[in-house]
Amino acid sequence: MPVSDRTLRLKGQSVHYLTNALAFLEAREAEKASEFLWGSFAQALKAVASLKGATLRSHGQLRQYARDLSLDLRDKDIQYTFLLAESLHRNFYELDSDLESIVAIATKVRATVAKLLDLLPSK
Repeated sequence: MPVSDRTLRLKGQSVHYLTNALAFLEAREAEKASEFLWGSFAQALKAVASLKGATLRSHGQLRQYARDLSLDLRDKDIQYTFLLAESLHRNFYELDSDLESIVAIATKVRATVAKLLDLLPSK
């Protein structure tokens, strides 16, 4: 199955955001790292959805797709990690998480993003 340009862009954006998140964690900038981790997860989820022709435009659609994909693949980590990543998005605005908590969540987000991106054909 050919991969659309949109899917490839979303995949690339997810990887770019994850790279930025790790750089900001290293720089101990928790708020920026939080937002990039959320962005990486959201873009990876959108890339998987785009394979089936779906476009996810809202948090609610992302949340529902994460839930559905988690059930379809029998992988509870997808929905669980979505909720963790979504909490990081809130942290960007509310600044209520410490760096150590974000580092712990980042490990889970990184692993699940890799799992999502592995669902995509290489080209």
